[in-house]
Amino acid sequence: MKDIIIIGGGASGMMAAVKAKENNPDKSVLLVEKQNRIGRKLLSTGNGRCNLTNLNAEKSRYHGSFRKYMDTVLNRCSANDVIGEFERMGLRVKAEGDGRVYPLSNHAASVLDVLRFRLNKLGVEMLCDTAVKDIKKNKKGFSVITDKESLECKKLIIATGSCASPKLGSDKSGLSILEKLGIKTVPFSPVLCPVKVKSDYIASLKGVRASGSASLYDGYKLVKSEFGEIQFTEDSLSGICVFNLSSTLNKTKKPEIRLDLMPDYSFNDTLNILISNKEIFNDRAVEDLLTGIFNKKLGLVLLKASGIKPLSREISSLTQSELKRLTSVIKAFSFKPTMQNDFGNAQAASGGVIGTELDPQTMESLRIRGLYIIGECVDIDGDCGGFNLQFAFASGIIAGESV
Repeated sequence: MKDIIIIGGGASGMMAAVKAKENNPDKSVLLVEKQNRIGRKLLSTGNGRCNLTNLNAEKSRYHGSFRKYMDTVLNRCSANDVIGEFERMGLRVKAEGDGRVYPLSNHAASVLDVLRFRLNKLGVEMLCDTAVKDIKKNKKGFSVITDKESLECKKLIIATGSCASPKLGSDKSGLSILEKLGIKTVPFSPVLCPVKVKSDYIASLKGVRASGSASLYDGYKLVKSEFGEIQFTEDSLSGICVFNLSSTLNKTKKPEIRLDLMPDYSFNDTLNILISNKEIFNDRAVEDLLTGIFNKKLGLVLLKASGIKPLSREISSLTQSELKRLTSVIKAFSFKPTMQNDFGNAQAASGGVIGTELDPQTMESLRIRGLYIIGECVDIDGDCGGFNLQFAFASGIIAGESV
């Protein structure tokens, strides 16, 4: 019989194990992980640098049914509190643009190493290569049935993650087990991922990058706008600003993404720039009109999308009506999402245990006492930039201190 078992050796599970043992030094703490080592997914975060939190973490940066409790969580464990925990473990960090916090080493391995060292020093037991198949509630606590044996414990923390990044071992097994216990959940959906779109022009834009704003509409209603670098792939829109729209996309009935490729200029200002280029390049071919403004491939696509042809004619022949049409496309280049990419391209997932099932002060289940649910198992997902790891570590700290 163990005092505390944590299922899942990812970011939230490792932090929960650290805090559980620190707060209960005389109790036995066991961390169970189905992979052959803990923290594997953590190594891939932040492009291998591990964006471990964000100084601007606040409720508005999160989505899902647990969002309404994020003030409670962040008051209990802010970004600075997470940083403080890591500094006590020996990690040095640095803050970059938009409040993103990285290890000073610029390597995710540094974050994993200090967690592993702390777990070892505290004497937390670790059981890897062990998949949990079922959980049973009993009078003494819980029976955790694995593919090798049955483990008993008084208190149990579930940190099994979501379906995002299945190549790193992610799946919905933890959520399926919780559903069998009667806990209400929302199915996982991929977020922070490229968005597949239907367009006659997307394939010819493959590899192009452009700065601008990306706005998600539901019919005529603006849902959300994001600014940043937009990346075009063979069949998708990508980039952080598009990633941040993806968490809202599955809630829209008639989704449309509009790109403003000159967001710092009004419609009239943009039109006047085109008029100026017409005068400067008046004897050149129409295909050269957007020289000095856009990447050549993007410029040609914008001209085609405006219905301007032939592109071989002289710029001086362009009419005011054609320039206005082109301005409209530049300010609202429209794409129809067909579906989000699969979990393989997703950095996170929406869905999980519904917020009303949990006590945000402790992360304990309100339905089953002694059971705690943290990290990606909870129906909460953050914007790109360290917000998801902030919740993972914060929820792990709160649960670990509460068991």
